[in-house]
Amino acid sequence: MTYARKNSGSKSFIAGLLLAATALTGCGQDDINRKYQGAYELDLQLDTGAKVAEGDLDVGFNVYNDDEAIISMNKLLCTLSASYREKVTLPGADGGEVEVELLSDVRPDQILACPVPVELGENLWLHFRLGLGRVENQQLTIDYGGTVVRGTLEEVSNGQATRVGTFDYTFLGNEVELP
Repeated sequence: MTYARKNSGSKSFIAGLLLAATALTGCGQDDINRKYQGAYELDLQLDTGAKVAEGDLDVGFNVYNDDEAIISMNKLLCTLSASYREKVTLPGADGGEVEVELLSDVRPDQILACPVPVELGENLWLHFRLGLGRVENQQLTIDYGGTVVRGTLEEVSNGQATRVGTFDYTFLGNEVELP
């Protein structure tokens, strides 16, 4: 997992890594601590052509400060940060209303870069930009998109990587009991 921030410089990169370490070690977390098992699909539209990755995925889900969520996808070496709202009433499929937990966009103070699975290319990174997620009936749905950039970790963290395409990312999984 890698955090790359808007601001260039090693201090902001180090701060991002510290945030990631804090999130994964559980310091300061609220009581919400869940795990979801399901499947992901990653569609890349690169200047060299389209590529797709899909498979099973376990996702860790934690909420911090009542309104920030951390979503950890260890198999993909990726952690997302999003705004979180616990009880949102939305129209349901049957015409009624349903209460959901809502995740919205990557937080504006965090531009997250995650490595693209190696089988799809080397030195490729996903810059998550826009997306939504929701938890309904113990099921997590994530739908994100953004740009694909090529470069080293240092180039990505300093904003010097080259844009080479776009991507769409989806995940659908059911909550499972924690050990």
